[in-house]
Amino acid sequence: MIKNDKILATNAETATNLAVEAMLDEVVTWPKPGLVDPISNAGHTDMNVYTFINSSVTMMPYFKACWNLGNQFQESDLTELFRQLRPIGVTAEKTMFAATNGVNTHKGIVFILGIMVTALGYANQKKLNTVSDLINIEKQMTTGLVKNDLEKASTGLLTAGQKQFQQLGLTGIRGETEAGFPLVIEYGLPIYESAQLPQNERNLIALLAIIAHNYDSNLIKRAHNSDLVTQVQTDAQQIVTNYQETGRLDKDRLEKLCDKCATHNLSLGGSADLLILTIFLEKLIK
Repeated sequence: MIKNDKILATNAETATNLAVEAMLDEVVTWPKPGLVDPISNAGHTDMNVYTFINSSVTMMPYFKACWNLGNQFQESDLTELFRQLRPIGVTAEKTMFAATNGVNTHKGIVFILGIMVTALGYANQKKLNTVSDLINIEKQMTTGLVKNDLEKASTGLLTAGQKQFQQLGLTGIRGETEAGFPLVIEYGLPIYESAQLPQNERNLIALLAIIAHNYDSNLIKRAHNSDLVTQVQTDAQQIVTNYQETGRLDKDRLEKLCDKCATHNLSLGGSADLLILTIFLEKLIK
């Protein structure tokens, strides 16, 4: 359970700053299994921490546009708000790729935080001020997303998420979004709020709580092995359980998990995106 549900009043500038801060907070957190941090590229040969910093900064105009779109939207059907957001997101992706020389650093965040910042702008207009309100808005915005993007997808050129839906029945980030981000609301945010740890370790324990329950499309794509996916989830849960029992982050176990991800060239980019959302929401709650 989230301890405090009430969020701060925002404007476009505040929302943008908090979103970019959350992105930067995530990338400087270390050591992260299967993810770029200031010390390791974690098997990502085409990117490093500076790539992510450059990409994050390019998102500022996008988040301002998202907040303003939500704040000015007057129609009753919030799926129309999402429809209007999507071309703005496509433009933001192009800006990101230009800044990173074609490397996908934050495509998932363009999607996730784009929706949430738009929902935040709409909430401001309607004088709604809780995390529950935000989740309710974004769920209305994305109603039918799995059906429209996954169930109706042809067998032609498919994204990794569409392939995993057709082959494994996994709904990925679209399902997570349409369901109201349960991995964040039920796992990431509660432990993040309550953790009596230094900031870096708070970020890590929230990330691990998400990893333990997330069928991360990035992980599945690289693992090619359901047993390996389960191992990563189990290892993450053991660290979380140990923290809940001792109040300490087991750095030895974390290092072993990082080594396992490096050995198998695993990526946990989907979980990193949900950590960014967790951090963003906590900043709003403050």
